[in-house]
Amino acid sequence: MSYYASILSDERLVKLFEYLIKTKKDVLIPEYDPNYGHIYSDIIDIGISRDHVFELISKLISLGLGKAEYYDQILRCPYCNSEHIRVYFYCPFCNSTQIYKELLIEHIRDGVIGPISKFKSQNGTLVCPSCGSKLITEGKDYRIVGVWYRCLVCYRQTDLPKIMYRCRICKKEVTAHGLVISSISKIIINKLALEEFFRQHLIIKPIIEELKEKKFSVNYPGTLIGKSGATHKFDILGINEKGEIIAIDIVIGNEIIGETVILSSFVKALDVNVKKLIIIAIPALTDSARKIAESYGINVLEGKTISEIITSLRSIIT
Repeated sequence: MSYYASILSDERLVKLFEYLIKTKKDVLIPEYDPNYGHIYSDIIDIGISRDHVFELISKLISLGLGKAEYYDQILRCPYCNSEHIRVYFYCPFCNSTQIYKELLIEHIRDGVIGPISKFKSQNGTLVCPSCGSKLITEGKDYRIVGVWYRCLVCYRQTDLPKIMYRCRICKKEVTAHGLVISSISKIIINKLALEEFFRQHLIIKPIIEELKEKKFSVNYPGTLIGKSGATHKFDILGINEKGEIIAIDIVIGNEIIGETVILSSFVKALDVNVKKLIIIAIPALTDSARKIAESYGINVLEGKTISEIITSLRSIIT
């Protein structure tokens, strides 16, 4: 089964691949939504409901149209599986959440260590409470040596508060040991599937529809047996009501295309009986390739978009 046939099996996949081609994307990146958790917004943008996003992702992977790669870690509630986890610091003595956090600094010259509030003067500058020196530059006059936490209820101090994780959805709390650690993947789209879809759906399909509208019967791909007895394959064969055959070859490249494809198609056409040979080159041919095609009487259609090509095709087939 071809990639294109797999995509056509689900209209949602067709919409997705049309979107990927249009936006020139080949990776689906999950994003965190504060209301729904991690989601693939690109899929939502094409009109797929949130309830069906992960179903479509699973289908994409099972059909070989994409593969999952680790992207990020997710913490989940063990009770309701929600991603909406909030961290709380508790006083280990009275269990209050009214915790004040403060930096501990050291005056490097005389070794005095204390909370930063003890070093702050009335105007906000740092002054050593022991010797009265101004502490201006971190790393030279003073350094940060840690933090401590003071409870605003029982007033006791600690360097390590109790940490709990509360689910925003079911409101239950767990320790770090109770959290579920999972992951979310980015989806790498199969480039061969993208290329095949672009060629078949966005190039070949519109050309076939145009030929059929002009009363051609169409075979794609089409084969003809030449005078030599060899069988030659063309991307599209169109036969009009008079029985005349138009052979079309399509070449798609990232850069302009050279004369090799012209020669290859010409050799095939020379061996078979076709009324016209058309080569569609996307985005364009080199000057030398264009001159060779002209000398051989080959119709060449060039363009960056299928609409440009269809316009030129109409003038040839009519």
